[in-house]
Amino acid sequence: MQTDSQRLQTAADQHEQMVASPYELLNQGADSLEDGKVTSFYFSRFKVYDQAFSVFNLLGTGLTVLVYELVHYDLEPDIRLILLWMIFVSSVINIFLGFVRMQAKMNWKNKKGHVTDEFYFEKVEFTLEIVILMCCPMPWFENYKIYFFNSMVDAECFYYLNEIFCLLVSLRIVFYIRTTILNSTWHSNRTHRVCSLYACEASYMFTIKSMIKYYPFTSNYTAMIILIVVFGYDLRICESPLARITSSYDFSSYFNSMWAVIVTSTTLGYGDYYPRTDLGRFVMTLVCLIGNFVVSSMIVIITNESILSPLENKVVILIDRLTLKKKMRSIAAQIITTFARMYYAKKYLDITATDQNDMFKQMKQLSIQLKLTTRQYIAAQSLGSYSEELSSGFNTLKENYKQILQIQNELIANNEQQIKRLEIK
Repeated sequence: MQTDSQRLQTAADQHEQMVASPYELLNQGADSLEDGKVTSFYFSRFKVYDQAFSVFNLLGTGLTVLVYELVHYDLEPDIRLILLWMIFVSSVINIFLGFVRMQAKMNWKNKKGHVTDEFYFEKVEFTLEIVILMCCPMPWFENYKIYFFNSMVDAECFYYLNEIFCLLVSLRIVFYIRTTILNSTWHSNRTHRVCSLYACEASYMFTIKSMIKYYPFTSNYTAMIILIVVFGYDLRICESPLARITSSYDFSSYFNSMWAVIVTSTTLGYGDYYPRTDLGRFVMTLVCLIGNFVVSSMIVIITNESILSPLENKVVILIDRLTLKKKMRSIAAQIITTFARMYYAKKYLDITATDQNDMFKQMKQLSIQLKLTTRQYIAAQSLGSYSEELSSGFNTLKENYKQILQIQNELIANNEQQIKRLEIK
C-alpha cells in the first residue's frame, strides 16, 4: 500500500513525462531552433553556386550580344556558328548549375527547419529558369526567318529566328538582379534568422525595400540605367527588319535606341525616333509603364531626402537663433548710435526740425525692427528647445502634484471631522 504522499509523487512524475517543456516541443517540431554555424555554411555554399550560375549566365549573354551583331550585319557565318554552339553549351551548363543551386537552397532551408514538401516556390523558380535559359540563339536555327508585312513602310520584312531569341535573352537580367539581392546584407543567413524572430519573411521584396531605404539614389539610378540599356538593346532588335529596307529613322544605331527609350520613359516624347513594328511598340509600352514607375519613385525619393532629419533640424534652428541674435546686437548698436547722434546734435549743433524728424523716424524704424527680431528670436528659441519642453512638462507635473496634495489634505480633514463626530455620539 502506498501512502498519500507517495501517490501524489507518482502522479506528478507521470504528469512531467506526459507534458514536455516548450523548448522540447520546439526542438521536436518542424520550426526547431537552427544551428547558426550549420545554416551559415549551407547558405555560403548556396551563394557560391548562385555566383557560378551568374558567371556562366554572363558568358552566355555576352556571346549572344556578339552573335546578334554578326547576324544584324550578316558577317562571319563560320564564327557565328561556333559562337552559337558555345551559347548552347553554356545554357546547358547553366541549367545544370541551376539544378545544383536549387538543391543547395533546399538543403539550406532544410537545415533551417523548413519542410521539404513545401518547396513549391523553388520548383517553379527552377522551371522558369529552364524556360528562360533555353530561349537563346540556337545553331540549327541559323537560317530560319519569320516574314511579316509592315504597313508603315508598305513592304514585307523579316526577322531572323535567332534575333527573336536574342531578344528573349534580355530576360536573364532577372538573374543578375537576383544575385545582387542574394549578396546584399539584407538577404544574409543572419537576416533570415532575425526576420524569423520578428515574424516576417526575408524575401526578395524585403531586400529591395531595404536597399531603397538606405541607398535611394543609387537604387533609382541603377534601375534607370538598366531600363535604358536593356530596353535600348531590345528596341534595336525589334526595329532591325526595317533597318534592312530603309535608312530613315535608323534604329541600327544603339545610341538612337537608347535615346528613344530615354525620351519615352521620362514622358518627353520628342517624336524624332519612334517604333514602327508591333514588337517595337510592345517593348516601348513596357518602357512607358516601367519608366513612369522609376521616374515617379525618383520624385518621391527627392522629396523624402529634402526633409531635414531631427538632428539637422536642430542645427538649422540653432544657426537661425545665432543669426537672429547677431542681428539684434547690430540693430541695438544702430539704435544707440542714432540716439547718441540725436543727443549730440540737439545739444551742440544747430539742426533743423526736418533733420530732427528724420532722426526720430530712423529711431522708430530701428525700434520696430528690434521688436520684430526679438519676437523671431523668442520664437526660434522656443522652437525645438528640449529644455523648455521639459521645464514646461515639469511645471505641469508640479501643478498637478499641488492639486493632488490639496485634495488629499481636504480628505484627511473631512475624515478627522467624521471621526470626532462619531466619538462625540
